[in-house]
Amino acid sequence: MAPGPRASGASLAWLRPDNRALVAAVAAALVLLIAVPALWGERFIWLPAALLAAAACAAFSSRRTLLLAFVLTMAVPSTVLLRWTLPGGFRLHEGLLLAALWFALVDWVYRDGLRVRRSPLDGPVLAVLAAALVAAVVGWLRGNLLTVIVRDLRFPAYYVALFLVTHTADSRFCLRRLAPAVVVAGLLVSVEYVLEFVGAIDLSVGTRFVRVAREEGLVLPVALLLLLNWMLLAPQRYGRWRLAILFVPVSLAFVLTVGRGMWLSFAVGLVVTALLWYRGRDAARRRAWQAAALVLATGGAVVGAAVLFQRFSGAALGAHALARLQPVVDYRRDVQFLGRLSSYWVTIQRIGLRPVLGSGLGATLPFFVFDEQTGAFGVHEFWNVDSLYLALLWKCGVVGLSAFCWLAIAALRLAWRTFCGATMPEVRAFAGFGVALWWGMAVLGISDAALVSGRFALVFAVLMGMLAVVARDVPAADALPAAPAAAPAAAAPGCSRPGAPGAPGGAGDEGR
Repeated sequence: MAPGPRASGASLAWLRPDNRALVAAVAAALVLLIAVPALWGERFIWLPAALLAAAACAAFSSRRTLLLAFVLTMAVPSTVLLRWTLPGGFRLHEGLLLAALWFALVDWVYRDGLRVRRSPLDGPVLAVLAAALVAAVVGWLRGNLLTVIVRDLRFPAYYVALFLVTHTADSRFCLRRLAPAVVVAGLLVSVEYVLEFVGAIDLSVGTRFVRVAREEGLVLPVALLLLLNWMLLAPQRYGRWRLAILFVPVSLAFVLTVGRGMWLSFAVGLVVTALLWYRGRDAARRRAWQAAALVLATGGAVVGAAVLFQRFSGAALGAHALARLQPVVDYRRDVQFLGRLSSYWVTIQRIGLRPVLGSGLGATLPFFVFDEQTGAFGVHEFWNVDSLYLALLWKCGVVGLSAFCWLAIAALRLAWRTFCGATMPEVRAFAGFGVALWWGMAVLGISDAALVSGRFALVFAVLMGMLAVVARDVPAADALPAAPAAAPAAAAPGCSRPGAPGAPGGAGDEGR
């Protein structure tokens, strides 16, 4: 006798995205899929990517595919992602993004009836995409190599993920799934960094030091700022001590990067977070010294984790950190820093020739590079420069830089309005994280172009989409159930609560 509809539904009740046992089993299966083919070298390294793509298609869920692409983009090392090439030259995260877009398109046509969910960031993102297309045409007209044009264009195209988030996700999915994924990815990268550092040095020789600097390290300051905002503004959700415990390994890996730009961006984000926390306190309890103490205590916790690691490992973290900061006092002592300044000067000269539309995507420039093995400078052709603003001016001109600045300012204003208007701590914490993050990334853009010339453009596009969804669904987001001890927080003093733009979003269909 065939089971009826009720019996069939009951038998599949375990197949839910909130089933922790199922999630753990899937995670273990993915680890096996990656580790087992690697035992036979690079010959079968394509197999995990193919199986993951097949699993995404089998799941037929835009949300779960987006979540998987989001985590893999942040956590998987660059050397591994380069080996996972899908047919057509697509990377693994790009294939997952395309799959999620396809699933979302099917839902949009057959389930949503072509209903468009608008957000305040739609116009700026379209402007960025249009500026990238114009720069691609300019590059093609100037005779730039097509392969380099495609390489330059693929990263700004990641910002289409913002529309994927705003059309498929709701505030619950953003706050309860995507946001914790940032911390999980930060922990995974922290483990990778510590293991690589320990394996690359001889701990018996305390003066040795190997800098761990990879593209995935950019998730570390992002995760630290999110943890910090959770600890200050919404500790009831996860517990302040649990968040503090997670803060330690991420901060240790963050120190191992010895990245001046990321350190400065985190410092700016930390100060902004302290100011938001100070502004949100009651007038009777508000003290300026408390915000200053918060900045000093957080900085001390990051340095303390590095000091403890140095004490037990013997690695000379402090000496090399001071050496990396030496160019701030005297830039002539760092040949790599001089090489970067030289690349900036060459780029500025080229910008002066074509300031409006730029040189187009696919353009390259000869830069001086210091070779540590030979101890001499050499001239190499590069397709990118280590500065977001110079890179945009060089290839997209004033038009491209203006479009991206419009997007950044719109995201910052949206985060601020959401922080002022939300009442639930979880929503205010994420909005405060958005304000601190965009200020920090604005500073990081001086020495890093990852927002438009790296795979992390996808990560920031998803984060912007999450912010747009939470801002659009502020009433529904405020209705999220909090911990029993949590009480609604009052709006920050000096903020005017904006009206709720758009219709409130509910929990939605978890399988979309």
